[in-house]
Amino acid sequence: MWSELPLQTGGIAGGAGVWVLATFGTYLLVLIGIGLYASRLTDSVGDYVIGGRQIGPVVTGFSERASEMSGWLTLGVPGDAYNTGIMAFYNGLGMIPADLFAWAGIAKRLRKYTEIVRAVTLPTFFETRLQDDSGLIKATSAAVLLIFEGGYVGAQIVAAGVLLEVLTGVAPWIGIVVGGIIVVGYTMLGGYFAVAWSDYFQGAIILAAFIALPVLAFGAYGLPFEGVVQNGGEAMVSITAGATGWAAVFGIISYAAIGLGIPGNPHVMVRFMGIDRVKNIRLAAVVAQLFMFVAYIGAAFVGLYAFAVFGGGIAGDDVMPRLTLELFPGVIAGIVLAAALAAMMSSADSQLLVATSAVVEDVYHGFLDREATEADLVRYSRITTLALGAASIAFAFLARDTPVYTLVLDYAWGGLGAAIGPTLVAALWWKGVTAEGSVASMIVGATTMILWTQLSTVLGALGAMPAESSAFLYGLVTVYGLFPAFVLSVLTLVLVSLLTRPPEGVDEQFEIFDKPLSAITAEGSAGATPEYVTDGGTRAKAVTEADVVRAHVRASGYWDDDGRDD
Repeated sequence: MWSELPLQTGGIAGGAGVWVLATFGTYLLVLIGIGLYASRLTDSVGDYVIGGRQIGPVVTGFSERASEMSGWLTLGVPGDAYNTGIMAFYNGLGMIPADLFAWAGIAKRLRKYTEIVRAVTLPTFFETRLQDDSGLIKATSAAVLLIFEGGYVGAQIVAAGVLLEVLTGVAPWIGIVVGGIIVVGYTMLGGYFAVAWSDYFQGAIILAAFIALPVLAFGAYGLPFEGVVQNGGEAMVSITAGATGWAAVFGIISYAAIGLGIPGNPHVMVRFMGIDRVKNIRLAAVVAQLFMFVAYIGAAFVGLYAFAVFGGGIAGDDVMPRLTLELFPGVIAGIVLAAALAAMMSSADSQLLVATSAVVEDVYHGFLDREATEADLVRYSRITTLALGAASIAFAFLARDTPVYTLVLDYAWGGLGAAIGPTLVAALWWKGVTAEGSVASMIVGATTMILWTQLSTVLGALGAMPAESSAFLYGLVTVYGLFPAFVLSVLTLVLVSLLTRPPEGVDEQFEIFDKPLSAITAEGSAGATPEYVTDGGTRAKAVTEADVVRAHVRASGYWDDDGRDD
């Protein structure tokens, strides 16, 4: 079979292809170096999964954005602008406010609470917050993460293979294998330290690329709108892409609903859990918001300039590479195009790490071996990363002909947003949420997202698809599935929670959110600041998540640490 796979298919980069590959190769060597260095800092499962809560605000802000934007920003948004016009600016309509809400309403509470209850993953946090002794909510949420994050990793690897094919003519399977091996390798070596710092490095490249491209295009062509109208008509500069009535309403809803996925995507939420100090969340939020605002506007302008310059007839995924090659000489184009690959890699490594944590921390440690040592958990995490990475590469190979953004938005991003998001927000803000309500919400959200994506296909096969003249029904059936899935998930969560008994002692738990972390941890120790406090206190102490866990372990007897401090 392998002998039948092509090695080259013909690319668009021409002479710049050598520079693209050379730049990408150098970039990968830097990432491997980051992974090797970070592996020296990883002593505990907490270090591996959330960096021992030692990641600073600037790195956290860049990492939070780079881990989410992926190939969807670098290739998808320019392609969307190329195909729909200025309506593509609505990509930020849901994402920017939703991310701001996440930093303002989730980050501080999640960072505090997960440290107090020694949780390094969302399933463990849900189990502790909702006092679920049955393990059902941990098992359900871990299964959701494993399924959707695993698909996410495969989708990003597919995107990397497609881009390498477009640019250099290298066959997609080569890009899939090479990109997958690199992602798995440095994530396996360094865990969250490697992921966060590589995301910072990659985020800087992405930001620079989407500042430079529109600026250079403006210098060469002026504003793009006149050329867009000449090539595509007035609909391309309409805020609804020429649609009216219900078609316009559901079109805008579909864009806005993308933002509903942020609270449910753990590779974004883990950034909040891993920041070094609660007080640094504000600075990290400012960094992330500036990054997002500039990147989304820049990406949309790239698509508009490409349409104005080249006209129609270009595949959406080719838009950003073609404009880059048009505006830059080979060596600079290689650096800029590495940004697109960087975005895909930054998402894939984060999602792989979340899937690893679901297996090791939530399944193995939570159910199979509660007395596993930190060294064992780190070793198993690396083995699991390797295994899941190999499975993701295989999936990417099998799905290499499937549209990347169908995989990402419909099954990965949307599935996580509908299944996990409502429970996370409710756990931090609503005292009445229950484990039963959360489990039901996760099942309904995930199932609805999958089924709604196929709804138009199924109705069409049955001859029951609404006609476009039935604007409301047609728009409802074709609206982005995360919107109905999220709504139904929330309704299920509220209804089932109201019919079941909430956990006890919630009022005391919620006091955590309104006090400094050091004040809470000092209350039970005669005014002294315990050694596991990592957010202020009377003593400066370099700690890792292992120290946090061990301090709680000695008090709770959760598992036997044998008194070791190394």
